[in-house]
Amino acid sequence: MKESKSEGVVDRIEGDLAVVETEWREVVNIPLKYLPEGTREGNVLDIIFRINPEREKERREEIKKLQEELLKRGEK
Repeated sequence: MKESKSEGVVDRIEGDLAVVETEWREVVNIPLKYLPEGTREGNVLDIIFRINPEREKERREEIKKLQEELLKRGEK
């Protein structure tokens, strides 16, 4: 599976959020619960992007089911 990798640096921690500056100079607030335990200011984070075809299929099926339910409601 093809993936793309980038980096971010934890600039600071504000409450339950890590303020992360990416290598493309964007600042992103990320809830600490999504980061590795012990994340602290100055940590360099690997940011990995990869397409998840299994989850994409699940979401498409969920959307199709919701659309079918809405259509049935509209027929009444």
